[in-house]
Amino acid sequence: MALRLQELAERHGDFYVPAFAVRLGRADLVRQMAVAVSQAEADLSLSGMGRFSFTVVNAFDVAKQDFLTGDGTPLLEKLTFGASVEVAMGYGDVRALPVLVSGVVTEIGTNFAEGGSPELTVSGYDHSYPLSVGKNSQNWAKAKDSDVVAMISRAHNLDTDIVPTREEHAQIEQNQESDLEFVRKIAERNRRYKVYISGGRTLRFGPARDGSGPVATLAFGAGLLSFKPEANLAGQVGAVEIHGWDPKRGEPIVGRARRGDEPGRDARRESAGDKLQRVVRGQSVLRLRQPVLSQAEAEARARAALAERAEQFLSGEGESLGLPEIRPDTNVALERIGTRFSKTYYVEQATHRADSNGYRTRFKVKETTL
Repeated sequence: MALRLQELAERHGDFYVPAFAVRLGRADLVRQMAVAVSQAEADLSLSGMGRFSFTVVNAFDVAKQDFLTGDGTPLLEKLTFGASVEVAMGYGDVRALPVLVSGVVTEIGTNFAEGGSPELTVSGYDHSYPLSVGKNSQNWAKAKDSDVVAMISRAHNLDTDIVPTREEHAQIEQNQESDLEFVRKIAERNRRYKVYISGGRTLRFGPARDGSGPVATLAFGAGLLSFKPEANLAGQVGAVEIHGWDPKRGEPIVGRARRGDEPGRDARRESAGDKLQRVVRGQSVLRLRQPVLSQAEAEARARAALAERAEQFLSGEGESLGLPEIRPDTNVALERIGTRFSKTYYVEQATHRADSNGYRTRFKVKETTL
């Protein structure tokens, strides 16, 4: 059930006390290490690794020419590359704030500006980062994609939230790819599977949750601060065909998907394929040749390719009051933005930022029907 603004306000103490916490290991950087942090940001996306950043101020000791904690310890002896960091945001008690991103430090920078106090900027990625490092080549015989993802996750000490795939492949091959590239690639050949780190160290591998209920209902002027939607027919198609070859049977494989197969369709609205039919004579078909090994894989890839195009039809960017509930792979209902655009949207990216001006959430959404 979607929470409306009044219910969200009750959950978050009427939004009166925005708060954030940056934890280095188990220690709160501000409250336990006495290090001033002016802003923190968590950028979560389905298309890339989750990322965090924060800025340390008033920690530079001119006499010692170093950034120090409150007890005089050199800060950069603690904030090292690979150090574990959590960023949490919300309202009220900082000990109870939901964690938005947990990961490791990968970037450290300073700014010695004229007339200002030196600052330290620290950023990093979530726990999918180790999967992105290096290239691997290996293969698995008689295995399902979900089984392979589980084995790779365990090798990186990750917890898992994996929805089993159906098809068993004679062979699955990883060829000079990072583990993250490889896992994303095999997600693409399963119908609309997504890969991302959820919460702390849990790798999610499963279908998009665009059919679930919205986590929040926001109206323009009541929680929703701004929203910019755009519908675009450019690049849209009415059908997709995936062509491959079955080496065992010595015959072609063709997987098909057409308008009506778009995911998350609202029966009361039209997809890009529906609208395109009235603009272009005949059915516009996207034909792709791909190395598919079975009819099921060809059909899954055709549906995935159609979905990828269809989801680019209606997109939007918005900003709201800071709401930790808004995350990628969730849905948000938006109201009072016109009859056509007032609907439920699927969130593909959410950026949470807390600073001296408060806590705000920016998000990007997409939908298949208008």
